[in-house]
Amino acid sequence: MVSVRRRNRMGYKGYQGRGGGSSGWVRALVWVLAMLVVGAGGYLLAQNGGISLPSLPTIQIQLPTGGQNQDPATDGEGDGGETSSPEDSTSPEPSATPSQAPAVTEIRAVEVTLAQLLDGSAQRQVEQADCDALVVEVKGNQGTLQWPSQVAKAQEWGAVANQQSLTDALKALSDQGIYLVARVDCFRDQLLSVKNVDNSLLMTRGGNRWYDSMGKSWVTPVSQTVRDYMVELCVELSGMGFDELVLDSAYFPDQGEVHVLAQSNNYPDARTAPVETFWKQVSTALEGKDVVLSAQVRGDSLLNGGTTTGMTPQLLQAYTQRVWVTLDGADQTQVKTVLTQAGVDAAGQIVEHTANNGQKIWTQE
Repeated sequence: MVSVRRRNRMGYKGYQGRGGGSSGWVRALVWVLAMLVVGAGGYLLAQNGGISLPSLPTIQIQLPTGGQNQDPATDGEGDGGETSSPEDSTSPEPSATPSQAPAVTEIRAVEVTLAQLLDGSAQRQVEQADCDALVVEVKGNQGTLQWPSQVAKAQEWGAVANQQSLTDALKALSDQGIYLVARVDCFRDQLLSVKNVDNSLLMTRGGNRWYDSMGKSWVTPVSQTVRDYMVELCVELSGMGFDELVLDSAYFPDQGEVHVLAQSNNYPDARTAPVETFWKQVSTALEGKDVVLSAQVRGDSLLNGGTTTGMTPQLLQAYTQRVWVTLDGADQTQVKTVLTQAGVDAAGQIVEHTANNGQKIWTQE
């Protein structure tokens, strides 16, 4: 996993030649060569008080090791210190995940409603479920936002459904040591679908609006306008006190009659590239933010390699810090194997379970 994870820039100090012992040695060698030319019948031409030689063959000279890589700042202090070259560096490769993102720890989370979050009963839900974290959906598949967003497009499109601030409730829970997770539905968005923002609606081959098995329509990750909007929402949420953002439907759909989707710019054959573009964009925007970036995916999607959604296990490892899996009948052991083989460690895998009382619980078990 990437860890998006995304980004260290390494600079290397190149050697710049200086005068000194090495250059004097070279001049002496050139003089000897010049004398050899004279001895062999060459000629010298005096010019402006100096000596100019005819064109000589190019000669490659191996300088002594002691002075070749000597840093100007330490010139003359010894012959042992060589500067490192890019090839010698053992510095880490750039990562796709935010370099300053917080470490991911194992959690046990319970789903709570927005009403429970606002009326103060969410803490009791956490305690009763023997959890240390909670998950609340702040943007569902209807496309409405459950916080007073200041994002211009959200206000323009009428997406803000709740004007009550979440700040005080989140702070009270955080002060109790509860880990706070916000779930965001991305491209399964009814509001954007109805408006057909940026002509982003996914259509059937018959020219009709496409619906998934839940009766929901989708917009495409190909749309720059839609991607920018989702990224702005995530950046805003990252500053509200949440410890983690879980992006659901942040890929192409795989539930329902996907075979009737019309192949087009909105639904290309190669779907991994636009999905990666979105994840790279959002992970870059969150770089340096104190928030974990995660994805929610279906177990079946993982088992088929993400070929339908475009969200492959490799992309999950590269751009997310945790993978939230709804099994939906998929074998948990097989799902775990797929994620582990992709490089997602145990702390980065969390699975949904249903408790006896109907509560949704997320655990690493």
